[in-house]
Amino acid sequence: MTAAEHGWLAAAAVAAVLGAPAIVHAQSAEAEALFRDGRRLIKAGKLAAGCDKVAASERLETSVGTLLNLGDCREKLGKLASAWAAFRKAEGLARRTGGDERRQAEAARRAAALEPRLSSLTIQVERPVHGLVVRRDGEVIDPAGWNTALPIDAGSYTVSAEAPGRVAWRQEIAIAGGAVRRVVVVPALAPAAPAAPVAESAPESGAASWPPPRAPRAEAVTPAVAAGSPGTWTATRVVSAGLAIAGAGALGAGIYFGVHARDLEDRADARCPDRVCSDPEGLRLNDRAHTSASHANVLYIAGGATLATAVVLWFVGAPHEVVVAPVASDRQAGITLTGSF
Repeated sequence: MTAAEHGWLAAAAVAAVLGAPAIVHAQSAEAEALFRDGRRLIKAGKLAAGCDKVAASERLETSVGTLLNLGDCREKLGKLASAWAAFRKAEGLARRTGGDERRQAEAARRAAALEPRLSSLTIQVERPVHGLVVRRDGEVIDPAGWNTALPIDAGSYTVSAEAPGRVAWRQEIAIAGGAVRRVVVVPALAPAAPAAPVAESAPESGAASWPPPRAPRAEAVTPAVAAGSPGTWTATRVVSAGLAIAGAGALGAGIYFGVHARDLEDRADARCPDRVCSDPEGLRLNDRAHTSASHANVLYIAGGATLATAVVLWFVGAPHEVVVAPVASDRQAGITLTGSF
């Protein structure tokens, strides 16, 4: 048999595996429509658009056949890490459901063939601080993924890090194909500089003529020589500002835990797509997602209540106006205080 005949038979075998009907369960109408539209685009040579359709179908309802097609499409696009992940997920799904040994073996073979060609990125965190969040292209990287070589597609990425009270950091990197091993070091974040205090301007004062011209045996009252209001920052308003900062901090922490819970839930669903799961790592991720969601809810409530209290105290602690006026006559001299208290 010639080499050309060998290649034709291998391609036919792959096509047979990818195109074989699914035996696990029928897909939903939406997932099936997206899958067929994606296959049509791929056959027409529109790989990127076709891959997006197949990926959308897999998100709606995962299946071994959809994952195999998705991995094949991503491999043709040069997204080797994404293709490898799809093949490994197809292998695990076929093993759990059973009865699909041929597709399980094909998925394992395709994933093993890609592994030597995968590029990886290690995000090395030198000195973690409280509240540190590391992102890659905006996606939060779980602390368990720090200091570990993770497979990654070729392309350009932005790695960033931030923490409360620290100066944020970011770095642009480029990952080339061909089993590249890249390491990005997240430095120790420097403390943020404290905000400069705002100096209050002194109130303007005008000269007043006092005492007034003498008038025999007549009592005279001079105009007010000082009228004004105290500064904006009363003691109550200082407390209000402190509560506002605490409430904002609680809301910010709640947002972080909410985003973290969503990320953990997505990772748990990726490992356990079915309702019944026996994967220990998937169960652990699911428990952590519930815990983070509970923390987020508590912080949302506490932050909202604290901000509401701060608003009330701000208005209650408004300064009151005081007017000081001297009084003089040929029999007496003194001052009067008028205003709202």
